[in-house]
Amino acid sequence: MSAQQKNKNSGRKSDKNAPSVPQVDVSLDKPLDIDAPPTIYSVNLKPLYGTAALNLSADFIKQEQALANKYLFFHPLVIFVITVGLAVYLGPKIVFPIRNTESISGWFYQLVRINRKDVLTGIVFAAIGASFLFTLLSRVSDSYFKSKINQLVASKGEKVFGINLNDLVSKNETENPVIDNTHIIVYRETPIALISLAPNMALTTKENLVMSVTSVGCRRVYVKSGIIEDLIEWALLHSKTVRKNGDYGETMKLLIDIYSFDSTLREILKKKGFTYIQSIRVSENRLLGGVFGVKKELWGLQFHFETEEKD
Repeated sequence: MSAQQKNKNSGRKSDKNAPSVPQVDVSLDKPLDIDAPPTIYSVNLKPLYGTAALNLSADFIKQEQALANKYLFFHPLVIFVITVGLAVYLGPKIVFPIRNTESISGWFYQLVRINRKDVLTGIVFAAIGASFLFTLLSRVSDSYFKSKINQLVASKGEKVFGINLNDLVSKNETENPVIDNTHIIVYRETPIALISLAPNMALTTKENLVMSVTSVGCRRVYVKSGIIEDLIEWALLHSKTVRKNGDYGETMKLLIDIYSFDSTLREILKKKGFTYIQSIRVSENRLLGGVFGVKKELWGLQFHFETEEKD
């Protein structure tokens, strides 16, 4: 077989395996296209946004990892270890001032002045130790959050969106009602934020619909823009629609899990009327959950409807 024929055959194979629906480009490491119209709108989980939805959800997990790293680095235990290490290093070398001073700050000034060389060396020592600790802690969080991303990718997004994104794209599924449970915000023709919901079948009864947020977030640069608040508001309205169209009773609850170190999302939930329900330590990683006390917090918002409203 000639090289030309091989190239043709390989081209056919590639075309056969290619998605049937062209995908919207969402390169998260690149800025938005400034030449695109500065319009912002929202859509549900259409086939052309399949790859974008998966990438955004994975990026939200990476953002949580960055917050976890910050939390670990400034954890009291880490500060204590660095302080003790610095004290052990400087203790035998420090010469204390003999002359009395009128203030504590003056005494410390004399202390640093007398031990200038040792103090500078100690600062370098502390910086090296902090860098070493940060590298170790980053690996701890990386192993945990990477497993979350691997689970997301292995399920082809079904773990979050309730539908296999490969099937969504290849079969051009537009009639599946599950896609309506995902809300995507598009700016300059680029998806920048999304939220996805799913009925919590373990808690839902005929009298009480319980919806759970499976993924929520936006590109990091827009975190403080109010988009997440808008996503939460959509989740509330959509949950009411699901309850109204389904065979449910007079109560409805929206639940969301957040990490204990995510203070930004916690404050947003408080503003939206959510209340803290319970928390459990992260069990998949003993260092994160056991030593550093990282928890998953469950927050919820409950509604009560009059019977005639459903009719």
